[in-house]
Amino acid sequence: MQFGMFSTQTIKIRTLILIFLASSVSACGFHLRGNIPLPSGIQNMFVSAPTGTFKDELGDILTNSGAQLAGGPAGADVVLKIKKAATERSVGTLDERGKADSYNLRFTVAYTLDSAEGKQLREANLYEVRRYNFDPELVIESEAEEAELQSNMEQAIALRIVRQLSTVTDLQ
Repeated sequence: MQFGMFSTQTIKIRTLILIFLASSVSACGFHLRGNIPLPSGIQNMFVSAPTGTFKDELGDILTNSGAQLAGGPAGADVVLKIKKAATERSVGTLDERGKADSYNLRFTVAYTLDSAEGKQLREANLYEVRRYNFDPELVIESEAEEAELQSNMEQAIALRIVRQLSTVTDLQ
């Protein structure tokens, strides 16, 4: 029997392949990215970070992951210390006149996670690098692109920190 261009056998084979692929993907632990749950031992935390957009982004992501941000280190189970959160901009490429026509942005974060007793549980240095083109005729657009890249890098690093924190088992 035929359905349009496909025979019954072709439809059965495609159905079996589709079922095989679906079961393979679900068996490997694949799931859509959502909130990253934090272990119960670190959900009550104090975040010590330089004031700015990165601290705000990190706080939002931690809260969405189940963290309860304490007002001070005394009332927290763990202390997340952001030692460094800095952006560096360097020339990426030069045009034929020796003027910059692209820049590299590098956002670097160094942090430690300490227990309430002061024991260091985690320490990491993370960075994210992005390149963008610079056109002297479109300065406002280039500045807007740089600001957008900065925001994206801050979010990416904050998510990486939360993913790393989700693996903490030292307090359980």
